[in-house]
Amino acid sequence: MYIILVNQKEKDGIFVEKRTHAKHIILILLGSLILSFGIYNLNYQNNITEGGVLGLLLLLKNLFNIEPSIANLIIDTALLIMAYKFFGKQFLIYSIIATFSFSTFYEVFESIGPLIPVLNSKFIVTILSGLFVGVGVGIIIRNGAAAGGDDALAMVISKITSLNIGNVYLIGDVAVLMLSLTYLSAYDIFWSLIAVNISGRTIDFIYNFNKSKLVKI
Repeated sequence: MYIILVNQKEKDGIFVEKRTHAKHIILILLGSLILSFGIYNLNYQNNITEGGVLGLLLLLKNLFNIEPSIANLIIDTALLIMAYKFFGKQFLIYSIIATFSFSTFYEVFESIGPLIPVLNSKFIVTILSGLFVGVGVGIIIRNGAAAGGDDALAMVISKITSLNIGNVYLIGDVAVLMLSLTYLSAYDIFWSLIAVNISGRTIDFIYNFNKSKLVKI
């Protein structure tokens, strides 16, 4: 009887673990969907650039003519390997799912075409862009994954320093956007700075929301 009870507990534990993994993966896919929707329909359609690795890729392309596909592969791979050492195998698997799902969703939105008309108000577009990126990335990292190398780097820096993750994103984004003044106008950078500030604060809010209760449970 004792053996049967132990086996049943093991089965229940495995079931709960699988259900937890499934929940995380579903939420990661949802975050990737929201992020890709915002990047294509708001950022891309309204010339709002990003900081982080995306902004760095554009910077390298414009200054040194380094192909984004090559630079992205090298940078993301290096940063994800570094983050893997801090967060483990599950983080790496979840991050691969997030990265591929983002690319897939983005291609789908490209094939469909813009679902949001080009808005005349740069202010409204900037707010919406920051919120979509912030919510998408926030959901992804809250569920133990990174949508790209900059997310992985931000998570590592937040872990080893006293900085919260929103401020890490903001510092990195502002640094890259300032360098982007070499090929972008101050007007475009101004609105992009507002967008990354909103997204950084949104990421921080989602990532830390109810964390104390989750720890207690």
